[in-house]
Amino acid sequence: MRQNKNYLWLALGLFALGWVLGALFTEQIFALVKPSLEQLRDIAEKAQNKGGAYTSGVIFTNNLRATVTMLVLGILACVPTMITLVMNGMMIGVMLTQAGGHFWGLVTFGILPHGIFEMPAIFIASAFGIKLGRVLLVPLVEKTRWQSFKFVWREVLSIGWFVVVLLIVAATVEGLVTPVLLQTFVLH
Repeated sequence: MRQNKNYLWLALGLFALGWVLGALFTEQIFALVKPSLEQLRDIAEKAQNKGGAYTSGVIFTNNLRATVTMLVLGILACVPTMITLVMNGMMIGVMLTQAGGHFWGLVTFGILPHGIFEMPAIFIASAFGIKLGRVLLVPLVEKTRWQSFKFVWREVLSIGWFVVVLLIVAATVEGLVTPVLLQTFVLH
């Protein structure tokens, strides 16, 4: 992880940039992020009456698909992964801006409990997606593009289990704990 801290910081920075843009330009950006917000709402509605374990499974599957996509799309010169990070940040910025008086409750009880696990998983997958794209453009020192690409894939495989564990914990918290916290402290 330490060897890839610059990629992690870049991923975090792109997400933060999106968050700020979403918060500052909510009205202008809303149409852009509306389909993603509707998709999240649809997932939540489908899982609502199925129980926490089912909800956690749906969330895990969705998040795993998203992280793998962000990782793999990095191969395309890093651009899709970087755009996805900014878009996800904008979605959070828009959503929290629209929360109004529930802002701190939503952050504290709706995002933070699972986000402390989910966001690092997303940033790690994105960071390695960006690195995969970068080494195809500019190989690692004393390596060919193919050698660099294989080297980064070995890094991905060595850290992949950690990302999956983070996603499992995040989905479990989001499916079982977050609804109770929101109902108790925000929506009461």
